[in-house]
Amino acid sequence: MMLPHDLHGCDFRRVFLKGFQVQASIGFHSHETLQRQRIVIDVDLYIARDQAPIERDQIDEVLDYDFLRDEINTLTMKRHFNLQETLAETIADRVLTRPLVQLVRVQIQKPDVYKDCESLGVEVLRRQKKTP
Repeated sequence: MMLPHDLHGCDFRRVFLKGFQVQASIGFHSHETLQRQRIVIDVDLYIARDQAPIERDQIDEVLDYDFLRDEINTLTMKRHFNLQETLAETIADRVLTRPLVQLVRVQIQKPDVYKDCESLGVEVLRRQKKTP
């Protein structure tokens, strides 16, 4: 993955959720609003190692992975999303509420839309806003 130019040279720890499959109410076509469909979500979180050193081998030194899966489950169960882009941006927003996360990549795929394609989807890359 290409990092933004001002993040090159930084040491990161990457935490990821890969191939998470959920049934979501997503899409704007009439058949998509009537029933849930399978989507596959990948999320990469980048944490600056100097901001989260591991010194004691304890869970309180790292980001708890469970929150990520729980947030996605909650989001996809609560509401309908017309666009994959909206869901991806919403997931990124939730992830970036965690101050340790410097950068997040969210990819959403719909694998069952076209028979002649493996999937179609969207990917967003967002970074923590810098404070003045």
